[in-house]
Amino acid sequence: MELNSLQDSDSGYYWCAVEIGGSPDDEDHLYLMVSADPAVSVINSSVSGQEGGSVSVQCLYSAEYKYKQKKWCRFKVWSCFTLGRTDTSQNTAVLVTDNGKGSVSVEMSGLQKSDAGWYWFSAGDVGVTVHLTVTERPSTETTTLSSQETQESVTTPEDTTCSGTEKPK
Repeated sequence: MELNSLQDSDSGYYWCAVEIGGSPDDEDHLYLMVSADPAVSVINSSVSGQEGGSVSVQCLYSAEYKYKQKKWCRFKVWSCFTLGRTDTSQNTAVLVTDNGKGSVSVEMSGLQKSDAGWYWFSAGDVGVTVHLTVTERPSTETTTLSSQETQESVTTPEDTTCSGTEKPK
């Protein structure tokens, strides 16, 4: 579910439930605070990277949160990373750095498809969500085509080079 065009007056408790077969099977509630001047925010709330690659998320916090603990958490398994570098069991490294001037940088490298999903940056008791998409790394293959007349070599995708020689007639 996504809520758009929220205003300060939309702050309050919200209830969410999944209903299967006529009665709620799973439910939860939360308090949503909407603020025109948020305590924390991110430059981009949706990021994407390729398998094996990296992504960087720039998180911002207001001065009143300078000395609060900063966390980068994954919703799926509710694991959190604090300042410093952490190597995960899935070979993805997470580096969280705070410049002390209202900005935290989160870098995830060695991305796996399983890293895709929702994350949460928090400073103290306030936070903001970020969605990560991980795309397949394009395959790199070399194909050589040859005939009596022409020989071509093609490499894909990033370093696309084409070379050919033609026999004199």
